[in-house]
Amino acid sequence: MSDADKPKIEALADEVALWKAYRDPRRVKGFDVAKFYLDLAEEQKKRLPPGARGDFTELCKDGCFPIALAALVALLRFSPQLGSYWAELVDRPDNREKSARDVEKAVKTIESLLGSVISLEEAGENELAKIGHLPVSQVTSELRFYIKFINFAATLSADMEIRSPVELSKYLLASYIRKMTGRFHDKNVSGLIQELVGPANYDEVNQRMWRNRNYKRIDSHFSWMTRMLVAASVVIAQTP
Repeated sequence: MSDADKPKIEALADEVALWKAYRDPRRVKGFDVAKFYLDLAEEQKKRLPPGARGDFTELCKDGCFPIALAALVALLRFSPQLGSYWAELVDRPDNREKSARDVEKAVKTIESLLGSVISLEEAGENELAKIGHLPVSQVTSELRFYIKFINFAATLSADMEIRSPVELSKYLLASYIRKMTGRFHDKNVSGLIQELVGPANYDEVNQRMWRNRNYKRIDSHFSWMTRMLVAASVVIAQTP
């Protein structure tokens, strides 16, 4: 796929503005967010054995953005561990909603009881951090992140025909590579899948068969995720 087939940076004004709003305040403080993510991507690449590392390098040379590809590699690596999340929160919306409410209630309780401590932290006084504990404001921020993580399951509802987090991760990897390079790269993708989730004999023929059976079905529901990844890749790579 040529650059002309990807979104033009000029067509992504909203995405550029969002990226700058996140990046620029940190840049002023001396923190290079893009470099930080590139370093994380390099760490993910180094964790791969030589064969899969070669697949990663080849895909980047053919058009994939290292940060996004590394994120998909990390997601695929972690996806088998998301089984209980899937069973409890994707397949059971009642449980998902209750879990989100319970965590939100805990956050509000902490903020109510320790509001004065949070105010002091916002003013730069982090006494808890000095004795090795997380600031209260950071605890509530982390809990709110997990509320979003729980609610994200609503976008993966059971009626969207996804059988497991591994299946979704395999689709996102193949779909992203297809959009960024113009080809599915079944050999490279199968090398990554073989290493990260198995089985040990998984090859490009298996990957092609999997695509033929599953790709269109999943793409009809989740192509928006790929579009977001491609847009983010273009924006981060091309925004000075």
